[in-house]
Amino acid sequence: MDDERQRISYIRKPFARRGFVSAGFAAAALVCFGVSLGISVYAMGNAELNVAAWGFSSLVFSVVAVCYGAVSFTEKEVNMLLARIGLGIGTVLLVFWVCMVLLGLLL
Repeated sequence: MDDERQRISYIRKPFARRGFVSAGFAAAALVCFGVSLGISVYAMGNAELNVAAWGFSSLVFSVVAVCYGAVSFTEKEVNMLLARIGLGIGTVLLVFWVCMVLLGLLL
């Protein structure tokens, strides 16, 4: 019966180095997304060109966050929490921006 229980490891693994970078870029993408959305709502849809710059910066930051998040899974014996967070946020924002660009081109 004792052999069937799972063992708990109390050894703390360090975070993945690229996971920190991925989470940082995902946070920057989220901030740029919030700024562009806030300015656009405040201007009631008639925003200036700087909103497009904030949106494009968010798109680029989310692409970098997804790339670093994916590469960080190659590291061995590390904690992947920050890599998963960065990859998740970056992916959601990337899908959002790709859909927005496609809607802008089609409509």
